[in-house]
Amino acid sequence: MTFVIAEDAALKTYLTGMTVSDEKNASRSVKVWFGFPDVEIRAQEFPFVTIELVNVRNAIERQTSGFIYDQDFSGTVTPSGNLYYGYEVPIAYDLLYQIRSYARHPRHDRAIIFQLSQKFPGMRGHLPVPNDLGTSTAYRHMFLESTLKSDRAEGDNGNKRLLQNIYTIRVVSEMTPMPNSVTPGPKPTSVKINKEVTSSVPSTMTIVN
Repeated sequence: MTFVIAEDAALKTYLTGMTVSDEKNASRSVKVWFGFPDVEIRAQEFPFVTIELVNVRNAIERQTSGFIYDQDFSGTVTPSGNLYYGYEVPIAYDLLYQIRSYARHPRHDRAIIFQLSQKFPGMRGHLPVPNDLGTSTAYRHMFLESTLKSDRAEGDNGNKRLLQNIYTIRVVSEMTPMPNSVTPGPKPTSVKINKEVTSSVPSTMTIVN
């Protein structure tokens, strides 16, 4: 997947699977949605969590320059002939997300706070971002920038509670500035053969003079 889209999908996967409990249900699923969805259609069922991308910042303090040649192919494509990939050093970016939780029940709210605090442990977090082939996973550094409690009363008489938490997350990312180019590798000009036998030769092999 491409820059930003890959991090969006990885963050939603990372947050999926949280549950809360109450007197009616011992394991109630916490749904995860994007804050401004384009294709997601959903009923608003509490509790739930939303993901919003609020800023894409060019991280110039982490930027380096140069050109990279990749002959490994690990997690990229199946090697085909004597080829290698060449590309510029990626451009460094910081992606700023806001994770918002919504709940009606205080016990749900506290359980979500606990789980989000486990998933975003201050300065030591990381976000698994798999590649398109599913053969390799990059682990993006992920930092908790701030938290905010935002509860309010709703309804005609203020008899409904909306319990909210806002976690601001910074995900370290990068984007390749140009399409990858496939370049033929250098062709061998000669082949050297060692004709001296220094050890016993298996019976299935023949010495060539």
